[in-house]
Amino acid sequence: MTYETAQRITASLPPHLAAFVDEYQQRTGTSKSEIIAMGLRALKEQLLAEEYAEYARSGEFVDLETGDGLDNEAAQWQ
Repeated sequence: MTYETAQRITASLPPHLAAFVDEYQQRTGTSKSEIIAMGLRALKEQLLAEEYAEYARSGEFVDLETGDGLDNEAAQWQ
């Protein structure tokens, strides 16, 4: 995804999270959009790991041909 194909959203954050975004942006030069996208990707990966763990506990068959659930979005904001 590029900025031309990105979807604009409006989000409200608690002051401590907004301050963290500002501090991280100043320290790294990363855009706020990229910082939020990084956090959402991390959440998505965490949820996927939890789902894999649940499948492992359940003993259900997992179809490995459908992919691992991960996508290569990291380079989209660079």
